[in-house]
Amino acid sequence: MNTMDDEGRFPPALEYSEPTFYKSRRKMLPRMRISRPRKSGPRVGKSGHRRRWPWIVGASVLVLVVIAVCLGLWFFLALKSKESRMRVASVDSVLKPVGGGPETTLIMGTDHGSVPGEEGPGRSDVMMLVTVAPDGKSAGFISIPRDSRVQIPGHKGYDKINAAHAYGGPKLAIKTVENVTGLDVNHYVEINFNGFKEIVNALGGVRMNIPHAIHDIYAGDVPAGDVVLNGDQALALVRARHDVTAVPNGDVDRTKNQRAFIEAMLSTVAHQRNPFTVLKVADAVSKNVTTDLTFWRMFNLGRKLQSLKKDGKLETVIAPGQPKTINRVWYYILDTQQFEQILSRFRSGAQAAVQTTSSEQSTTDPAEVRLKVLNGTRTRGVATSVSKKLAGKGYERITTGNSMSRYGRTTVYYSPGYEQAAQKVASDVGGASTIVQNEGVTTSYESDVVVVIGSDHI
Repeated sequence: MNTMDDEGRFPPALEYSEPTFYKSRRKMLPRMRISRPRKSGPRVGKSGHRRRWPWIVGASVLVLVVIAVCLGLWFFLALKSKESRMRVASVDSVLKPVGGGPETTLIMGTDHGSVPGEEGPGRSDVMMLVTVAPDGKSAGFISIPRDSRVQIPGHKGYDKINAAHAYGGPKLAIKTVENVTGLDVNHYVEINFNGFKEIVNALGGVRMNIPHAIHDIYAGDVPAGDVVLNGDQALALVRARHDVTAVPNGDVDRTKNQRAFIEAMLSTVAHQRNPFTVLKVADAVSKNVTTDLTFWRMFNLGRKLQSLKKDGKLETVIAPGQPKTINRVWYYILDTQQFEQILSRFRSGAQAAVQTTSSEQSTTDPAEVRLKVLNGTRTRGVATSVSKKLAGKGYERITTGNSMSRYGRTTVYYSPGYEQAAQKVASDVGGASTIVQNEGVTTSYESDVVVVIGSDHI
């Protein structure tokens, strides 16, 4: 019988448990187990840990968001701090506001400092207009050869257009280009060639297809083929004009190379995803470029042009003309009538198209057309398959290769005078194709017609 202790409590109950067997198995003693009353209070177990997990996850996400916001703010402020180096407030006064016409940007490459003892702003070695239609659905490049003979505002007689920058810097260069073309210049970008290679190296190089190796005793050497150009090679490419094999037309071929390189560099910039590489490029740009554009607007312009190029909506032209020596000075004489036909289309916001005369029309005989077939898809063997099909239709001068960019739509590029040949190629390939005149592309591949097979053909 249980009795209470001195404090008035009953002792714990004694319970009988199973006997304990020892190894000897000779004795069996009962083991007593004392049952103790359970303590009251919340139980802490797996369910408690589960209730804490949402708080841990939520806190971790919040920390990551704060870090991302701080990094984004730091990145934004870093870019903004560099933009202030590039702006020249005095140039803004000559830039026209964007109205109802195309938005036009003048790109200039200056060679200041390359000539010992040279003072002042220096001459412009590259002069190129980029126009984007008001609806943003088409755009164009107009390259103006540096030796084009023009009238410069405030100066008597005629001079080379690159002298405008030497006389009055970017302001006079902008006014001169507007007088020659009739286009309002809304933005400008001026690149110093002395720091040009620094920008290219910051990008990690620029990939291009070089049809002929260049060996220019003044500019330098550039290898042939699909190569990634470093800063020195890129600078040699845009300067070369003294290699009779690679650039037989001198300044005209140099202008084509400059335009092709600008397009390739814009493509490289537009595809950058590493923020640290972007900052490195931005630092190099801020030291060697003056412009009224922000980094973001330049980046968007590059992406827009690459998108339009893939869709066949980017037209590239060189101001038409012929070289001529006047008073023992070499000039490029603009064909004002033909140039005006091109410019009128740009001013209206439409794609530019070079009008060719009957004397410029070339053969449409498939056996005579130099045709390049490029694979613009991720599927192997597409160019070979299409070339065999075209060979069966009478094309004898076919070469194949891979495009450096992916194409969603099959695109046919042609040289001036080969529009009918391009239309026949598009018909023989089959399916819907975009047909674009682009002498820069055809010259790069030494062809009259270049067809890039897109994923729509598969």
